[in-house]
Amino acid sequence: MGLALVLACSAAGDRTVPALQISHTADGDGTRLALVASHGIRINARLKPALELADGTVLRFDSPRLTADSAYFAEPPSTIVRMPWKDVHGTLRASICGGDAACRPLVLEL
Repeated sequence: MGLALVLACSAAGDRTVPALQISHTADGDGTRLALVASHGIRINARLKPALELADGTVLRFDSPRLTADSAYFAEPPSTIVRMPWKDVHGTLRASICGGDAACRPLVLEL
């Protein structure tokens, strides 16, 4: 498994600690992508993260395990893309939440 891309900075503004990373592993003829939140950061499950690929395809990240209130992912949400990691290009949209329960949008180009 590779932890590949720092996606956002921590809610506290410390640029040395990533708030969200994407891991990638080979999965058959494709790649499984998972969003991994840093300590103190939660990924909003009510607004599922999405990756819009360059060709317009939209892939949603999901996980079967949610917190008791179904508001956050209890394990990293993932999705599968039918291409190697090096060819994954698009726009990631997610909602991340800090310790104060305030959520903020995250939009990044991969």
